[in-house]
Amino acid sequence: MYKAVISDLDGTLIAKGHYISPVTIDTIKKIMAKGIKFYIASGRSYEQIGYVTEQLDIKIPVIAANGARIFDGDGKLIYERGLNKEDSDAILDLDYKNIAKKSHLNIFSGNEWIITKGTAQDVFDRITNQVKVNFREVPETELKNLDILKIFYIGDHEELLKLEKEILKVTKGVNVIFVTDQCMEIMSKGANKGLAAKFLLEKENVKLEEAIAFGDGENDFELLTMVGKGYAMGNAIDRLKNLLPSDFEYVGKNMEDGEALKLQELFLK
Repeated sequence: MYKAVISDLDGTLIAKGHYISPVTIDTIKKIMAKGIKFYIASGRSYEQIGYVTEQLDIKIPVIAANGARIFDGDGKLIYERGLNKEDSDAILDLDYKNIAKKSHLNIFSGNEWIITKGTAQDVFDRITNQVKVNFREVPETELKNLDILKIFYIGDHEELLKLEKEILKVTKGVNVIFVTDQCMEIMSKGANKGLAAKFLLEKENVKLEEAIAFGDGENDFELLTMVGKGYAMGNAIDRLKNLLPSDFEYVGKNMEDGEALKLQELFLK
């Protein structure tokens, strides 16, 4: 019997806009009432996850920034793994505007979402239907002064693939992952949702093999394959599908309460 559920947010737990469906909320409350632990693992910052847990009306540990940070149920930071300065500087030295035309540079630094000065409206137009956020605009000349958790670019997929190749040429200790086809993230090799889940579950006295997980993006790969049982969403992106074994199990789409229906099947029947 599984003891814990770890869920991605965007494209997985969230159905439409910024909200979790009533069916999913009811299902999560019911399985938690049966003693099943529930955790969120997201690429978002902790602050961007808060209004989601408010919908669930629960206080739970959270894996944020794709595993670069972990917070306990009271919101205390208990784990952090950011990019090393050598790699982040090498990435920031790239002329990304010419490599991936019309892409936008973003940085997570501490609790802040940093964008380059003058790009707020363009970035907001691309993500406004996906996440609520307050940006801080910083001149590009000052970006290297930041303590960087992750760097990510929002743009056209084919253009981002070109940038991915250049980033891998100039760095040594990073993973490049696609959260969606239009969002490419650069993390430390030691920061991913799977390793973060291992750290968190050990503190919660749950074995990794006693947990199940749900996700839809390449950033969910380690998590889905390290837990006892992983489930990919029906709307999973191709980068994730291509990494998973051919017999990997898929559930319904996020817009169809795919995760909730699987949880009901596993724990409520």
